[in-house]
Amino acid sequence: MKNTQVLQGLNLLSTSSIVIIKIEKKEEVEKLLKQISSYHQLFLDSYHFDQDKLSIETPIPLIWEEASPHIQKLSKGDITYKECKEKVVDDLINQRLASMSTIPVLYSAHRQQKEITPTIISNYNSSNKTDNHSKGFNRYYTLGCGKGSQVIYSISSSKDSKTAKQIQRDKWSTNMMMESLGLPIPKWELLNEKTDIDKIWDSYTKPVVVKPTGLAGGNGVVLGIQTKEQCKKAFDFAQKAVNTYPRSEWQKKIMIQEQVQGEDYRLLVIDGKFEVGTKRIPAFVTGDGKKSIKELIEEENKDPKRDLSNPSHTLKPIMIDDSLLDYLKEQKLSLKDIPEKGQKIQLRKVASMSQGGITEDVTDSVGAEIKYIAESIAESIHAFTLGVDVLCKDITKPLTKENGAILEVNTMPEVYLNIFPVIGRERTEVIDTYVSKLLSEGNAKRIVVIGNPSTDIPTMLKRKSLFWSYLKQDDTVGEYRDKELRINGLTINRELKKEVALKALKINASLDAIVFHHRDWDEVEETGLGFSKIDLLIVTKDMKKDKRFNQMLKYRLKGFISKIKVIRTN
Repeated sequence: MKNTQVLQGLNLLSTSSIVIIKIEKKEEVEKLLKQISSYHQLFLDSYHFDQDKLSIETPIPLIWEEASPHIQKLSKGDITYKECKEKVVDDLINQRLASMSTIPVLYSAHRQQKEITPTIISNYNSSNKTDNHSKGFNRYYTLGCGKGSQVIYSISSSKDSKTAKQIQRDKWSTNMMMESLGLPIPKWELLNEKTDIDKIWDSYTKPVVVKPTGLAGGNGVVLGIQTKEQCKKAFDFAQKAVNTYPRSEWQKKIMIQEQVQGEDYRLLVIDGKFEVGTKRIPAFVTGDGKKSIKELIEEENKDPKRDLSNPSHTLKPIMIDDSLLDYLKEQKLSLKDIPEKGQKIQLRKVASMSQGGITEDVTDSVGAEIKYIAESIAESIHAFTLGVDVLCKDITKPLTKENGAILEVNTMPEVYLNIFPVIGRERTEVIDTYVSKLLSEGNAKRIVVIGNPSTDIPTMLKRKSLFWSYLKQDDTVGEYRDKELRINGLTINRELKKEVALKALKINASLDAIVFHHRDWDEVEETGLGFSKIDLLIVTKDMKKDKRFNQMLKYRLKGFISKIKVIRTN
């Protein structure tokens, strides 16, 4: 066999894709596989060793195909376990995923028997870490196939309008949109220069907030400003943050805003409907009467959920930085202080998850008026997925000047924070809802042919006398046969590799149907059937006689093949 063999989609051995890798010694390899399997089921369904072969069942075979050279080197002792883990996990898996939100989305698609296809780049050179352009595109996936398929990047998708994506990139444009919709937002304006503070200071109710308009994750944000001097210092802090992170000129503005009192909430809207409400809680530690604040932070950061080496981590570590130290100082505390048992020590003012905050599910408590506001924003900017940030005292009541306001929106919210709260019920079903709604328009029919029929399959499937017109006359049909890629009978490319043609057909959103040919069972055994589910399997009579056909009957009974038809060879 080849050093690496990929069985794409359903195959004679499993309902999952399989990557078979030729290895020498298995001990260190198995250690790596156990580690990766502990992260999340997405990475591998199962694995087993058979003499000099390792077989990995996985929803995302491309990652393991790319990892195979490193695994082979590990099995030979040419690289250490640590070196291999860095290549496979840090350089490869983490570069294939836009965020933790990508993982539950891809896994849900897998469970729903939807196709998962890397959209643009098939080979990523992990050694070239400066190639941000390639790295970015490397994180796009097509879910489904053909017409009705959608491209995702984390939770953002091709169903999100350009308008929505543009508005959410900057707090200035977000506020302008909120005002246009007549929604309650705090008094605010841009600060072009630090001297602007002198002109407008007296018109604001204190405290105020100063923040960059184009940064996320709480970067450059200063809360609780009571004096003009504090405000000017906050302006300098925000300016420094703006200059630290690369942004377009229009995203480098700084704004002042009256500070809304209350707690921080993220509302998740999918396809115009509110799905999840989450309270975001600023980072804190609880004293035990023995450990210092620094020791308590170090202990908290040992939580596996905060382990950044795990691609599926759901929390961020609490970083000790100037902002944290300044806030402790405001409370007349330092890292050396030992809190009493049960004493809660706040470490951040901002409820930012990227700064070590946690979440609590409040879905069932969100008031009808607030739900409607979140839904109306998403519909108005044409965002399929939208995170709406609200600051309020009582999430069950309408937003008023006394109760709170909308802060900002995000078309790529880190939904795993909503789905996997630290406190309260997990909402994993929401990801299934997301995938179902994303692909609600249906996908191309997946048709697989085994054998060498003399008839033209697309033409046959459009005839009224056969298969009850399985395809419509005006359907656009993509076909791979005899190394040729054809669209509606027109040859688009010749001498195309099978795996390249399969990907090309899956991500082609103009297709109503895909017809993929396999010469015989030996070819199926070598490459797999190609799809996670088959709508119509066509087998020639001579291929039916082969005992391997029985496996197809089993897959039909299990729901992986919807229909099987046997036809004559000539």
